[in-house]
Amino acid sequence: MATFVLIPGAGGAGEVYWREAAAELEARGHTAIPVEIEGDDPALGLREYAVITDQAIGEHREVVLVAQSMGAFTAPMISKSDAIARIVLLNAMIPIPGESPGEWFEATGSGEARQAANEAAERSNEFDLEEVFLHDIPDDVKADMAEGDREPAETPFAQPCTFEAWPDVPIHVLVGADDRLFPAEFQVRVARNRLGVEADVMPGGHMAAKSRPVELAERLIAYLDAGTSSDELSTAEVGFDLADAAAEMRRVAAGVRDNQLDAPTPCADWTVRDLAAHVRGLTKAFTHTARHEHPGEPPPDGAKLPDNWREQLNRDLDTLVAAWREPSAWQGEAEAGGFTMPSTELATVVLDELVLHGWDLARATGQSFTATDHDVAICTGFAAAMSTPDTLDSREGLYGPTVDTGTDPAPLDALLGLAGRDPGRPS
Repeated sequence: MATFVLIPGAGGAGEVYWREAAAELEARGHTAIPVEIEGDDPALGLREYAVITDQAIGEHREVVLVAQSMGAFTAPMISKSDAIARIVLLNAMIPIPGESPGEWFEATGSGEARQAANEAAERSNEFDLEEVFLHDIPDDVKADMAEGDREPAETPFAQPCTFEAWPDVPIHVLVGADDRLFPAEFQVRVARNRLGVEADVMPGGHMAAKSRPVELAERLIAYLDAGTSSDELSTAEVGFDLADAAAEMRRVAAGVRDNQLDAPTPCADWTVRDLAAHVRGLTKAFTHTARHEHPGEPPPDGAKLPDNWREQLNRDLDTLVAAWREPSAWQGEAEAGGFTMPSTELATVVLDELVLHGWDLARATGQSFTATDHDVAICTGFAAAMSTPDTLDSREGLYGPTVDTGTDPAPLDALLGLAGRDPGRPS
């Protein structure tokens, strides 16, 4: 079991910010230590933040040091680097030696990147705290955050980050796909330029520990056996992971209101109720597929969708992800929907189902939707293969007719068009 020391961003309210993610780590048998910093105290600066972090590390060894946002300026300044086994930078302001946080914004071009992302998404450039930081955080969690509401002191923003080099340990950079403070593409570029690290992208915004605590905990734990990127978790035995797509499906399902269950969806003749039942059914069926078992369950019936379907789906998604993490799931052939196919191909089918039906459900209920570049690329390859003249017959029942998405569509929009969805369909 590992020890995770969790550094907060500006303001320093570690206990509040990391509360849910720390609980998820501890529920999985690990030790989680949020670092509490009085970030509104002008007497404290970067050096004091590092000392407080050293105190949190204490006598622990083989520590995973996780730094959120401006916490990345604290991470390389700690003195107990010999206790660190790896570092994870989350939606981070990655410094270079001698740079201050105040200088970082101009040096990296973060403001221009945020403006460009806002314009592309047709969002206002007005700096609204709700829109920038809290847009994907559940209301009940937002209410609990009030106790950690601190106005960051100006002191650390003018102080240089005094270090010569990052500790010689694996460093991972984890980026929220919907971060509205530091857009994902910008963060990926900064990580590549400053650390030579290819960032990993997960669903969620800037405050991922509050909006995606389960997914974040799973990512952090997965890094324990990784090198410098979560891509290295993929081996000859296991092709890819379903965790990100399942996490986004879980989030979207949780946001469906009961009064939306009879609303139409992008899937012809299906209501939200029908789509929810179908997702529950496919989740169970593909779990059997991974285990090379006969499905043995009746087709889903939207009319019989139970009141606690969200909770049941949540559990079923966890089971599905775990089943496809077993090397045996990828071996030989298996059955799904009455067809027998190579297991590796069926894994692509289930990822495709999760991503596309996650979008369907989100669009039908007026919610946002994100998918990782890695997942979109896999699904796009599958959809393109099913869109050739030789495969049009096989496509029937899986996708509708292709939709023209223009000459230079975003990757997700291109996938949706190949899969017979209109990215511009109103919610």
